[in-house]
Amino acid sequence: YLKWAASKIFVSMLPGDTKQCQVQAASSTQSSLDSHLIPRGQVLHYSESVFQEVSIQWLIETDSISLFNTPSLIHHYQPIHILQNPMFQQMINLASSTNHSVKILTLKQTWQSIIDLFKSNLCELCK
Repeated sequence: YLKWAASKIFVSMLPGDTKQCQVQAASSTQSSLDSHLIPRGQVLHYSESVFQEVSIQWLIETDSISLFNTPSLIHHYQPIHILQNPMFQQMINLASSTNHSVKILTLKQTWQSIIDLFKSNLCELCK
């Protein structure tokens, strides 16, 4: 029977053969995908407060705050190299991970948040 099963490529269901197959299956290891995966930075999950923090940090890093002082310049475009800014990329990645709309602060709210951040950093320096 065993010779016939081997010649016909028949899977034997005898108790001894099934046990041997189970032992072989348990001992074999599945190949890992670790060598094919590329490590990425930490992915932030969207929340309005995190988005506000990231967008304010982007404004500070790109020195876009000066636009708030001159209303006529608000509609001018920033240079294209801003797209390479890590904070801008983090802001876009964060916004792209949301399932709903992104809430953007008004100019007054943004200005106040930056002032509050400045004051808190100043207080930390004084300690």
